[in-house]
Amino acid sequence: MRTIFDASHLDRASRFRSIEFRLARFFLIKIFLLFERFFSFQKLYILQFLSLFMQDDFSKEPAVLGRDLKDLEKYGSEGCAYIGKVVMSSGEKPVLGRKVLVDVSRPHLMLVCGKRGGGKSYTLAVFMEEMARLDPSIRNRVAAVTIDTVGIFWGLKIPAGDDKELAEWDLKKEKTNVKVLVPKGQLAFYQEKGLPIDGAFTLKCSELEESEWMALFRLSWRDPEGVLISRAIQKLREKVGTYYGIDDIISAIRTDDESDNNLKQAVVSRMQMAKSWGLIEKEGTKISDLASPGLITCIDVSSYRQTIGAEGVKDIVVALIGKKLFEQRMLYRKEEEIKLIKENKRSSKMPIVWMMIDEAHMFMPKDENNIALPVLLEWVRVGRQPGLGLILATQRPEKLHPDAISQCDLFISHRMTSQPDIAAVGALRPSYMSTDLDKLYAEMPKQKGFALVIDDNTEKVWMIKTRPRFSWDSSVTASAFLV
Repeated sequence: MRTIFDASHLDRASRFRSIEFRLARFFLIKIFLLFERFFSFQKLYILQFLSLFMQDDFSKEPAVLGRDLKDLEKYGSEGCAYIGKVVMSSGEKPVLGRKVLVDVSRPHLMLVCGKRGGGKSYTLAVFMEEMARLDPSIRNRVAAVTIDTVGIFWGLKIPAGDDKELAEWDLKKEKTNVKVLVPKGQLAFYQEKGLPIDGAFTLKCSELEESEWMALFRLSWRDPEGVLISRAIQKLREKVGTYYGIDDIISAIRTDDESDNNLKQAVVSRMQMAKSWGLIEKEGTKISDLASPGLITCIDVSSYRQTIGAEGVKDIVVALIGKKLFEQRMLYRKEEEIKLIKENKRSSKMPIVWMMIDEAHMFMPKDENNIALPVLLEWVRVGRQPGLGLILATQRPEKLHPDAISQCDLFISHRMTSQPDIAAVGALRPSYMSTDLDKLYAEMPKQKGFALVIDDNTEKVWMIKTRPRFSWDSSVTASAFLV
């Protein structure tokens, strides 16, 4: 039976060094099975103890997740993110064992779950810290784009405050080299407050399709406003091509001879509101500026969560970025294969791209439409081949599209107590997993940072403790206390 304490990838000769050791292990297992009939042991931690016994001591070899045996033998632990340590005992202050590493050199679909305040965003930040610290030879082949829906990842640019816990893990506090972008309309506010940002992010006006404009304003093809917007943009493209801004669209709407003045004024008002957001311009941010080799980019869309009339902005941002990254990686993937054939070296100008999305259920809802949904489903279904990795974080897996759950190959779950959410991720339960998820959640320590990990690549289940961050955690719950 494979469990979170399976160490089968380690050198067997180092574990079974003598006939006496094998006999001792055999009798210990027999004793455990005998006592299990009479006492309600926590099987999870008994198996862990047996694993420790089989390894002679706490193994210094890290557990590598997300990597098959062939890659493990060829690359070892290169190109991996150090996310935590294995939980080796029960209780609220468990013993921690060897390091847990996750492969980020190849694309994966990861799902990070947990109830509010459980550590989802913290785990995303750990992944960003690790990607920024990869060996240069690998880091320059990887890029990450994070959609920050809460406005918390600017803290990565500042070293952690208290380094006591870091010292316990033999780590040191330091800032992380990330690029934080905010919508141009919000740039002055961030600069005035002294928040560490790197610049503004904008969308190129001509890259928004008619359907995306309608999604932005919550319109449909049946609405007269939607028809007018579509007609104005089509005429504008025929006239000026792909270089135009919102003012040009407004002019095209006002000169439309098929609509009455009331309708035109209603649509013009919407366009003027969109212009005030400072997000859509003639020349938008280039994809190459977001996903260049070795770059970790955070795009803060938190200001549009509750802005009246701007509820669809964050969806458009995810849809456009996701679509452009997908299109370009599909092209560059072909270049990589040609170079591999001709030069025996896989390389291209565009790196493998990871996209991390917080509050993913907002963009990939289970039972409603979203302009970003079909784009992200393409990432889910075929993103691995062109080199597109996806890390989705959500506190409501029950609201998440089922494909995002069923297709994930690495599941990281912090504590969850809602039965509908537990039932939703229950669809993940693989054949090699012998224990129910709700039982594992019940045995998980209640402190923040502990997580259950299911890895399809190694077909193992783990209980881990997430490592402390090097950088400032700006996601902590607000408090009335001054310090």
